[in-house]
Amino acid sequence: MIGIRMTQRHRRSRRYGSRSRNQKVINKIFVIAAIIIVAIIVLFVRNLYFFITERDVTDENRYPVKGVDVSSYQLEIDWKGLEDEGFKFAFVKATEGSSHVDERFEYNWNEANKTDMKIGAYHFLSYDTNGEAQAKNYIDTVNKKLGMLPPVVDVEFYGEYQEKHPAKNTVREVLTTVLDELEDHYHKKPIIYTNSYIYDEYISGIYEDYDIWISAHDIPETLSDGKKWSFCQYTFYGKSENVAAGEKYVDMNVFNGSSWDFRKYD
Repeated sequence: MIGIRMTQRHRRSRRYGSRSRNQKVINKIFVIAAIIIVAIIVLFVRNLYFFITERDVTDENRYPVKGVDVSSYQLEIDWKGLEDEGFKFAFVKATEGSSHVDERFEYNWNEANKTDMKIGAYHFLSYDTNGEAQAKNYIDTVNKKLGMLPPVVDVEFYGEYQEKHPAKNTVREVLTTVLDELEDHYHKKPIIYTNSYIYDEYISGIYEDYDIWISAHDIPETLSDGKKWSFCQYTFYGKSENVAAGEKYVDMNVFNGSSWDFRKYD
């Protein structure tokens, strides 16, 4: 009888222990679910706040999100100072052709990414070397960073090509290879920077899936083919005390959208 009672108590103890463990598991599930729900609510409230406060496009201020693009030409840059001025983004020159690296890229890239501005890096396209080598130069130079803007390919004429423009098939062959290689590496579709003439003659109708950063001093409503531009470089002659102590010009740009639109842009 004693053995039977001990066996019964052991069975009850096992059942109670199992129930206790099950209850602990249930409690943990409830706690995790509560944390997830609270996080979702906080995220929703945060995004709602930004959605309301950052819809800031007005008739008087159609392009509230402003930025700069820089290279070694600008010399010393106080990146925190630029942020304090209200600039929200910057594109930094990284590479050119298959081997050139901007001598101030590393400094600008590291310092700019210490701010809350969105930062991207651009590559100046060469028509004299193959696209694979140019993409490798950029990839070897520009490390991935969380929240970075998409890579930019700068398409313009230089040197002898200013007078004798390159053939369209030459430009497109090199450009397409660079775009494909960069997208494959960074998992972001690159941005194409160019001016209105090159856009019309070389880009329009061919690269429909790519965002365009257009150099146009009049800040057009749309591009000539009706496509919406994403960024516009509206002057080469901007000034800031935080760029070479005001001694060098700096390119000024705007984003085509509100602060809320820009928050979501990547």
